[in-house]
Amino acid sequence: MPLARISTVVSGFCLALCCSPAAAWAQGLSDEAKLSRVVTLYEAGKYAECAKEFSGLIGGEIKKLEDAEVLERARIYYAACLIGNGQIPDAEEQMRAAIRQNPQMRAPDSLVFPGPVIDRFFKVKQTLIDEIKRAEAADLEKKRAAAAAAARRAAAEKRRVERLEEAASREVVVTKNERWIAALPFGVGQFQNRSPVLGWLFLGAEVALGGTALTAMVIELDLNARADDDPPPDPNDLNPKLDAAHRVLVVSSWGFLGVAAAGVLHAQLSFVPEFRDTVKRPLAPELRRPPDAPTVSLRPAALPTAGGVQLGVLGRF
Repeated sequence: MPLARISTVVSGFCLALCCSPAAAWAQGLSDEAKLSRVVTLYEAGKYAECAKEFSGLIGGEIKKLEDAEVLERARIYYAACLIGNGQIPDAEEQMRAAIRQNPQMRAPDSLVFPGPVIDRFFKVKQTLIDEIKRAEAADLEKKRAAAAAAARRAAAEKRRVERLEEAASREVVVTKNERWIAALPFGVGQFQNRSPVLGWLFLGAEVALGGTALTAMVIELDLNARADDDPPPDPNDLNPKLDAAHRVLVVSSWGFLGVAAAGVLHAQLSFVPEFRDTVKRPLAPELRRPPDAPTVSLRPAALPTAGGVQLGVLGRF
């Protein structure tokens, strides 16, 4: 390539670098550095250039300052440049934007900015008092709603954990019943079916009837043994007793068999194959919630003694 052509290319490249806008040379700089580059124009009194550069930083659709604090200060500098350039409405718009971004922002530093900038700031803020109050009320309401929602979530999570702990601490135990047990008398089948009232009823009735039959049988045997005594007892006295004992034995025996059969039949018809019981068990160690941290409090103490005062520390662990 000829030397003249190379010089032309290099000169054009240098010219492009020197004449590029602020966005080009500010690439890669921090927000603070970008602001400092433009602030030098304000400090030099070049308000028109300052306003133009700030317009490139924060005036476009895509703002090139991401740090909220830096952006807030940049708007005030931008407004000061606009005021110095006679663009009062545009300056007020930048101040409004800064105040809306931070309703609690302080007035510009009087050591940095002249009186007209500070006076204009207070006038703009005064016009936004109602808006600021509404914004603060909305922000407070939003925080209250967020706190209430967080409290509800915490309560729901606590209930969920408690239910999980309750579920984890319970175990279902299955008890199998047997048919052959339901075929036993004396209310055994009812007790197996967990009908204790019927079980005790059949048990009592069968014990009473069985005991009566056994007693009647013993009495009848004893009376029959007396018939062989010498001399024999009077038949007119013995025979009625034998007949009565025999009738009691027959009635109670059949009654016992009938009640026992009824109990077995009932136990078979109402047979329950199994029972599922929920029993409580201790939680596994890894599922238990950690205990609350112990509270420790210390306070100084002075105790009078015979020789003066004793100083010490009292604590609670």
